[in-house]
Amino acid sequence: MSKNCITFPQILMICLGLLISGNMVSAKTLTVPDEFKSITLALVKAKKGDTVQVKEGTYKEQIKLSSGISLVAVTLFRATINGLGMKNTIVMGNKSTISGFRIINGHIGVYSEGRDNVISKCFIHDNKQTGITCVGHLPKIEDNIIVNNKGSGIQGWDVRSTIATINHNTIAYNGNHGIAIGGKSDIVVENNIIAFNVMYGLKVEPEVKIKLSYNDFFSNGDLFPALPEDNFSFDPLFKGVTTLNFSISENSKCRNMASDTDDLGARIIY
Repeated sequence: MSKNCITFPQILMICLGLLISGNMVSAKTLTVPDEFKSITLALVKAKKGDTVQVKEGTYKEQIKLSSGISLVAVTLFRATINGLGMKNTIVMGNKSTISGFRIINGHIGVYSEGRDNVISKCFIHDNKQTGITCVGHLPKIEDNIIVNNKGSGIQGWDVRSTIATINHNTIAYNGNHGIAIGGKSDIVVENNIIAFNVMYGLKVEPEVKIKLSYNDFFSNGDLFPALPEDNFSFDPLFKGVTTLNFSISENSKCRNMASDTDDLGARIIY
């Protein structure tokens, strides 16, 4: 064989490189409302790998987030998605991400059945039922404030994940449970503040496998099962509940108590 001949493995590697390069080039950022008047219109044009950035404003619509799309608020909590009290405000596909939004007035704030989804740094409040509902697969739920929903803060059924966790969220003042998990679920819940919920701070069905550590459970209606030793019961000392400021005060015992030595609850300054 000539020294200049290209072998099949080499051809395969070249094609793979071109494919990866093509995918990287094709990923786009779409902006609302500069390019599109609504989030829905932007998502119609968005393709797998694209990011839809949303600027400050209130967007009265129900969102269906296709697989592989990232939906990101440009400024934390300054873009509000109002579900108009109907259906689910946001429905997530596989490997989709939502970050930075205020999500209000839906039947359910965020509904996720897909694999490998991410819900981060969102303020999910005053929805008619649950803040977040997930079925079949657990999204990565991290650094969210989930409060004042009429149902539970987070509800899951048959949710399993080897990598995703419910981590560093503030879940408070919800009308039912803080977190309610049923079915054959297997999850990790850590570093959260779960306080002042009307029913259980945590309610799990008998078949659920759960690793529960470094959470603050305080003044919920009840807690089931009994609180494990490596969890806490401190008043989080929120700065301003009536003004929806759920940051913790400087003298809160939740400071520097997380497994990563950070504060418990959502690590958000606003």
